[in-house]
Amino acid sequence: MKRILPLLFISLILITACNSNKDRDTFDSAEKKYNEKKYAEALTDYKLVIDEYPSGDFAAKSLMRVGSLYQMFLVPNVQSDESNKKAVEYYRNLYKNFPKSVDAPKALFMSGFILANNLNKLDEAKLTYQTFLDKFPKHELVPQIKMELENLGKTPEEILENKLSSK
Repeated sequence: MKRILPLLFISLILITACNSNKDRDTFDSAEKKYNEKKYAEALTDYKLVIDEYPSGDFAAKSLMRVGSLYQMFLVPNVQSDESNKKAVEYYRNLYKNFPKSVDAPKALFMSGFILANNLNKLDEAKLTYQTFLDKFPKHELVPQIKMELENLGKTPEEILENKLSSK
């Protein structure tokens, strides 16, 4: 029994070390494919990181990348409305699962922006923006969010007219 415990401990350390490199390797592979504009292949690798290592160091970064791939309509064979919905889904997952991530505020902002400007879900956008203001009151995006809230649901013409009349 005394011999088995040290062997189990060493085996556990080796398995953990190997797995921690796999998420990095998969993420690095995804980044390489992304930079080569092989977006479908990159998406597969990012999703692998998210699915296989959901609490790993690269899951939040992968969620952000997948959200941006959908937001920029870089995923083949996905219609724009569905792509926007997927972007919001991944951005929300990033914020929900990694609220302290450096990308969490941007993900929350982007989900509100897409909801307001692309999906016309103004009530959801307003709630998302308000959550941002509550959670990140000193963030550099606060002025942008306040402007988005002021103009929520307005046409570009109405926004321009309001700006001109306030001068």
